[in-house]
Amino acid sequence: MISLLNVIPTADGGANGGLGGRVVAGIASEDLFKAILRFQGQYFPTQQSGFVDPGGAVLTRMEQLAARPAAVPKAAGPWGEFKSGSVHRALYKAVVGDHSLDHTEVVEILRATLANGFVSTSELDDLQMVAEKSNTIADRPKAMLKLFVSQAREKITKDGPYKLASAMHVFASNMACDFLRRRGNGYWPHLDRDAVGVGLLLRLAKPSLLRQGNANLCGPAAFLFNLLSDQPGEYTRYAIDMYEKGAAKIQRFLIKPSGDLRSYDLPAGAVDAIDWLTMASLRNSEDWFIHFDSTDGTLSGATTQMEMAWWFNRAGYSDIREDANLLRHQRSTNNMDEASRLFSAGYRVCLLIDDLMLYSAQQTKSGSMVLKDRHWVVLRSKIDRSGGNVKMTIFTWGQGDYKVPQGAPLAVDQFLENYYGYVAAKP
Repeated sequence: MISLLNVIPTADGGANGGLGGRVVAGIASEDLFKAILRFQGQYFPTQQSGFVDPGGAVLTRMEQLAARPAAVPKAAGPWGEFKSGSVHRALYKAVVGDHSLDHTEVVEILRATLANGFVSTSELDDLQMVAEKSNTIADRPKAMLKLFVSQAREKITKDGPYKLASAMHVFASNMACDFLRRRGNGYWPHLDRDAVGVGLLLRLAKPSLLRQGNANLCGPAAFLFNLLSDQPGEYTRYAIDMYEKGAAKIQRFLIKPSGDLRSYDLPAGAVDAIDWLTMASLRNSEDWFIHFDSTDGTLSGATTQMEMAWWFNRAGYSDIREDANLLRHQRSTNNMDEASRLFSAGYRVCLLIDDLMLYSAQQTKSGSMVLKDRHWVVLRSKIDRSGGNVKMTIFTWGQGDYKVPQGAPLAVDQFLENYYGYVAAKP
């Protein structure tokens, strides 16, 4: 809320950067309360409460105003016209004195653009212009900036503006920028630092970008999706420490992958660098029977329900519930109803299914006898079984709003033949 009001000019009812001070989660300061009242007085004079409802008209109006490009004058010289004030100001600050752009200065331009928690399409255009038109920018920062712009456009802004959901996410983005300022490949000789750092920034804005790709890492993907959503700073620190130290903690959970995994040359296009770093490290470090050290791992990448529950416990979640059987599908609706109830009660719920259920052409087939077909997904809605058919929304394979079923109606009995239970935990 503070970030939104700060980026809105006072003429438009905002604070124009005037809100600051210590932020206490769940408590609005007197200045913030007055700023909300002023905004409501300008746009919603009959609704002056000093409070902003999630998903309400007031919040929507704030987001619309914050996402607008700032009006700035045309820049002289080779730059052309800047569409946003933020990039223009950051660039001026970077080049004052020596008129050059080194890597650290380019990262600071990116940091300044992220500071209010939004990156508009106009700001992306301006960052692209800086990368392409600067005569002094070096190859590394140019490639890093162009990677951020292209990936943000492809994976985020097609669905809306780049948006960091809270002050915790903005803090985590600062950690990622600090990481991008540094050099070297740490303990991962084949993973590029800037690819990892940009991947972090993208996932902080859209956790559902987590994707295991060609690797059998759906268990780590499901767990880390919840961690990133609930504890963005913890996820970011985990990724950075893993890259730079070769081992990292998530709360009291020490994860230390083998040298073989860290030296693995990841095939191009198999998995994004940030996801391989975080997911494969978790799976490899927690190997109990079969060693996982490449994207070719099948059973070695499998995650049991006991392991999933253990990971949540070590990561600081509470009231862990585990009711799943890797080898036998559920026989009644009691389990699925309880999973749905726990989701409604605020638990993070991971479901174990056969991945056949996710394809429209195969969703009605009976449960697979092949263990590699078992697949962890994250429940993102209540499970609706009204009318004898199952409907729900899940996170899977880089999509946070994947609908089940994809094709024809999925009968409850057909769902149960492909459903093995759940693990749930309270954040």
